[in-house]
Amino acid sequence: MTMVAATSRAVSLIAPSGAPVELEVPEEFGEFRWFGTTRFAGPRMSRQFFLAPLGQHRAIPTHVMPGASERRQPMRGYDAIVYEARDRSDSALVLAGPHHEATTWFGGPAPDLLGVTTMLSSFRYADAPGGATLTPLSSLLVSQPDVALIGHSEEATLIVRRSVDVLPSLPEWAGFALPGGELWRAGRVLDDRGAALVAGTPHRWRFVLAGESLAMDLVLLGPESGRAPTSLSEDRIVDALGRLSGRWAGGR
Repeated sequence: MTMVAATSRAVSLIAPSGAPVELEVPEEFGEFRWFGTTRFAGPRMSRQFFLAPLGQHRAIPTHVMPGASERRQPMRGYDAIVYEARDRSDSALVLAGPHHEATTWFGGPAPDLLGVTTMLSSFRYADAPGGATLTPLSSLLVSQPDVALIGHSEEATLIVRRSVDVLPSLPEWAGFALPGGELWRAGRVLDDRGAALVAGTPHRWRFVLAGESLAMDLVLLGPESGRAPTSLSEDRIVDALGRLSGRWAGGR
């Protein structure tokens, strides 16, 4: 019998905060397409942005809010696009650069031109082929307490955060020691139908691996997502998790 060597893929990313992130991702988990999210907090400020490859926002006026109005405001290096539903029940702001975009939702009427300009004066948005960053102009006025990278493949979803942001939510007991950090597994939050579909399979778990600088939350996608169950045995899953590792550079 011919043995196939287990391999991993080196991935270099830029977090929404601008921090370089280096990952080693086992081939068993598929090839990921990467997104990001970041939250800002400050006086009269609480806002979440979702970062994605350019083009995702085109679905807003056609599928998410059919017939929504569009207002475009040119900025340095990107366009600020405001979409508003016909009945003004929802709206969104998209920062569209040459390679990526960042979107935030208002859950009501869109702010006027002055309101958008005032909001954008609190942030710096920079787009490049390797990733987009969205950071506060002054950390004294606006903080950035939650930053994550989110990978989607056919086989799994992988969420990557700084270890310091995840530590408060980790179990008090020690995890299983692996080269990339300590490993825990936890039950997923699923409806009754989803829970029944994944009962007795690895798909009922989230796998949390916390290392020195970053923590990763992995979910193997299966019947609850309309996919076939994974062909990986529990031993192969643990072996693959042993090759999952990464580094979040700097403190951001």
